[in-house]
Amino acid sequence: MVRDEVGQWRVDASRAALILDGGGEMPLQFEIKGEDRLRLLDLQGRPIASPLPYELVSNGSLTPADLSLALGGEMTYMADAARFVECRTGRSYPIAMEGDFIKLQSAYRDNAREAGAPLYVTFEGSIADRLDAEGVRTVRTVIVRRFIGAWPGQRCERARAQASLVNTYWRIVRFGGDAVQAEPGRREPSILLRAEDGARRYQATVGCNALTGAFSTEGDTIRFGPAAATLLPCPAPLDSLERRLGDALTRARQVRITAQTLELLDEAGASVALFEAVYL
Repeated sequence: MVRDEVGQWRVDASRAALILDGGGEMPLQFEIKGEDRLRLLDLQGRPIASPLPYELVSNGSLTPADLSLALGGEMTYMADAARFVECRTGRSYPIAMEGDFIKLQSAYRDNAREAGAPLYVTFEGSIADRLDAEGVRTVRTVIVRRFIGAWPGQRCERARAQASLVNTYWRIVRFGGDAVQAEPGRREPSILLRAEDGARRYQATVGCNALTGAFSTEGDTIRFGPAAATLLPCPAPLDSLERRLGDALTRARQVRITAQTLELLDEAGASVALFEAVYL
């Protein structure tokens, strides 16, 4: 399995270690064995005693790779020129007008406070070489494969921290392609996944009944167990929203966290629900 990441690197000279801070909860660490050789360390930065091939050997060349990953950062758009600042690295890229660019452009026009102002956006995308606007030279460019969301209250300073799946209050933003709003006088639609004393339990609501149950994770996969629920009668539209919540939890198979946003995907990789971390 290949997973692309972007981030920043640093060297701990006291340990002769290269540290890569990317999208994971823990940085990757490598022992510097020489000018052309690295060996993977464990998550605590200790040597791994194993016959497995944990060493990387350089061939002496450096070639930029095309990357495919979930991206979060600040978009600006003015005079038909769109740019994207990736939050983890701070690097700025032009945005190609292909793929899901039209949805991204529409979200910017609906949510940016003014033309040219930064707007935090998330999407599945690529970083690859494309010709510049003049068609003269190739430049590293962001391509939007699948637009996820625009977040007017978010900025890169906050987004550099990756929210934790568990023990975080997640506000429900969307089921599939439909936005979810809190009803007046009702609790905010949300889910909380707890990990305590070895047990993993969830509690979710759209503002009517409380749904509770167990969940399990392994890597990027997730399973929600059957929900027990209170039995309050739910007026419209909460009745249909509650059914969609239950359906989303049943269908969820993959979990993806990008900075302060969480997305649940089904077996085929289609989005079933989108959430935003809220800190009270």
